[in-house]
Amino acid sequence: MEETTEIKSFKQMVISWKASYLSQVDGAGGNEYLVKDFWEEIEEKILPYVESARFARWAFQQVKDLERLIKEIESNELSIESIIPEPR
Repeated sequence: MEETTEIKSFKQMVISWKASYLSQVDGAGGNEYLVKDFWEEIEEKILPYVESARFARWAFQQVKDLERLIKEIESNELSIESIIPEPR
């Protein structure tokens, strides 16, 4: 099944938001609120308009990925610069 233009647009929004949340990570910890806020933003601003369980699963996977990346950054296994390169 091919994705609609609307679904593609929503996916791009989620990806952009995820990058924005990643840019706010503090390597010292205490970033749990970012994961919560990211999921709430998806729940409030996108999911009410998308009747696709497949999209909802994909979006939830993005939230879980954000959570994983934050944990890696906090444990110094990953640097934010390796995820979001500085603009040149």
